Amino acid sequence: MSHDAYNSPQPPPPPPGGFPQYSGDPNANIYTPQSMAGERAAQLSLIFGIVGLFFFGLLFGALAIWQAAKAERLNKAATAGKVLGWISLLWGIAQIVLVIMAFAGMLALGAASTL
Repeated sequence: MSHDAYNSPQPPPPPPGGFPQYSGDPNANIYTPQSMAGERAAQLSLIFGIVGLFFFGLLFGALAIWQAAKAERLNKAATAGKVLGWISLLWGIAQIVLVIMAFAGMLALGAASTL
């Protein structure tokens, strides 16, 4: 039986005190009012974008885009809210166009039936 299995390399000893030392930024987890406002704007953008897909897309889509821009000014990403905002806005415009076309079609049918 070989003694090589018993003589394998040992891990380095722990630093003094027994606990590893963290050398990262000590302020990494501190929330500033600016970062909290950016997080809130990004969350609102996402919420407005989702709600806009189902109700009042013209209004909630515009609100989602506005909140996404605010979040980005505060250095927070809000891509999902911005994309959903644009989709909601375009869907709201399409709904208005469809309602106008349906109303015009009903008027045309009504006028044709009186002839």
